[in-house]
Amino acid sequence: MAFPAISAVYEGYKVFAVVDASGTYSKMAQEITLARVVQAGVGSELQRTWDREDAMAWAEVYTHIFPAYQQLIENYTKAQEVVQNQENWIPKRLKRHSEP
Repeated sequence: MAFPAISAVYEGYKVFAVVDASGTYSKMAQEITLARVVQAGVGSELQRTWDREDAMAWAEVYTHIFPAYQQLIENYTKAQEVVQNQENWIPKRLKRHSEP
């Protein structure tokens, strides 16, 4: 998570990382990585779990405080729709590269 996130910030992107999905079993490694990405300007997920009845209400609040958070919510919503509808969704930019 750290290298792509920090590189994207360096390239001028606004980056948000889902810290609890970083794939490490070491609490120390997680804390060090979090400190590095925050210092580089990467935003992190604000809520411990979305598995709650009021999750979407909180998402709405976050988008008013952090307007760029709206993009994260839109991506999450689309991903859930793809899974629920069992769609084979490939972004247009990737389709162009995979076409013969």
